[in-house]
Amino acid sequence: MNEEIYYIANDDGTISSFAGYKYDENALQAEEKIVQGYDGRYYFESTCPTQPLEELKLAKRAEINKARDAAEQGGFEYMGKVFDSDEISCIRMTCAAQAMQLSVMSEETPTITWTCQDNSTIDLTAQELMGLVVALAEWSNRCHEKATTLKTQVEAATTVEELDNIVWD
Repeated sequence: MNEEIYYIANDDGTISSFAGYKYDENALQAEEKIVQGYDGRYYFESTCPTQPLEELKLAKRAEINKARDAAEQGGFEYMGKVFDSDEISCIRMTCAAQAMQLSVMSEETPTITWTCQDNSTIDLTAQELMGLVVALAEWSNRCHEKATTLKTQVEAATTVEELDNIVWD
């Protein structure tokens, strides 16, 4: 049983009602597929606009920033272990390194036991703890450099296909 489906085509090419929704006597019977556009509105397939490249570039930059933040805060390797690098962990490392510096100035040779991302622990000397803070800064910098490189590729992209090939791996 073929049922007739009616559509109302607006002057701007969008569809305001279709498939069992209200329609009026001036409604058109569609002979082509209805698709949802990038803007959430419905169009006849032949009139569906494509998203402007500049909008796609903005979305790609946001995607890169999100991936960069996840990588930067997802942990980094140092001395064969993976350490947390979320905001609180960074603050803890900085505070621990400052405290260790003060204790070194008092001519003590302390160590600090640090819990790694896998919940194993490692004893760090003052020098190793300072190296941990340096490794954290280097990790953060690598994440930002990678994001900058990808964003440069985004700016140079001239097609949607080129944008789609820019990914954070």
